[in-house]
Formats: sequence, C-alpha cells, structure tokens
Amino acid sequence: MIEVFYQILSFFCSVLALIAIIYLLRSRIKFTKGELQEIIKYFVWGTIFMFGAMAAQLLVDIFNLVNTPINLIKYFFTLVGFSFYVFASNRIYKMSKVLGFASEELPRKLKKVLKS
Repeated sequence: MIEVFYQILSFFCSVLALIAIIYLLRSRIKFTKGELQEIIKYFVWGTIFMFGAMAAQLLVDIFNLVNTPINLIKYFFTLVGFSFYVFASNRIYKMSKVLGFASEELPRKLKKVLKS
C-alpha cells in the first residue's frame, strides 16, 4: 500500500517537472537575445535531465530494477541536470556582479545618483 503512495508522489513530481519545462520553454522564447536567454536555456536543459532522472527512478521503483542500467542512467541524468543548474547559477552570479554594482563600497554621492 505504501509503495502505491510513493508512486503517486513520483507521478505528481513528474507532472510538476513537465509544467516547469513548459514554462521555461515559453519564457525563453520571450527573451530574444542576451544573457537571460542563456540562463533560461541552462535551466531548461537541467530540468529536462532532472525529469529524465525522475522517470528513471519511477521505472526503478515500479519494476524493482535496483542494480540495472536504468539505475545508472538515473544517476547520469541527475549529474547532468545538476551540472546545467550549476552553469545557470554561475551565469546568474556573474550577471549579479555586473548589475549589482551599487554596493556599500561606492561613495554616497554616487549612490544618490544611482537611486534617482
């Protein structure tokens, strides 16, 4: 009985991942060029690979495929998915260094000019 509950939870996680992929793909189209489009592209690919990992985990759970290549594929998809998330996070970090230039190190007069 408890296994069915876990499978239902896994199914809902898969549906949420598909919804996230659809939203990311639609938002990527709206950013025609630039840094944001690249960041969203990395998030799209990361989410796609994480969805693949969840689907592989669902197959492992349903058919009891613990020591099979499907289990290895699950970990591969997880690693690739998180790698894309790290690339996107790195891009956001680099962009924040450029756009977040109004720090406490700037003189007060420059801060006033930037705020107005």
